[in-house]
Amino acid sequence: MIEVPLTEDQFAAAAQRLQAYGVNLTGPSGTLSRSGVTARYNYANNLLTIEIIDKPFFMPLSTIESQMRGYIQKGLTELNRPA
Repeated sequence: MIEVPLTEDQFAAAAQRLQAYGVNLTGPSGTLSRSGVTARYNYANNLLTIEIIDKPFFMPLSTIESQMRGYIQKGLTELNRPA
């Protein structure tokens, strides 16, 4: 399970960044799917939680979670970059 503390602005930036990779967060909670990976997500109390519920057998869970964290962190880095 992935848990990332985020402000509302950071959540919006993370959602936008994930959308660039074809992953759509359509509200504060829901299900997302891409490339055979399905996950449930929930954003509440400044915490984004993502739980992988289905994946291809050949993809390690740790790799999927690491990629998701990377996408989110990259979005946060871009948000904090000076204009």
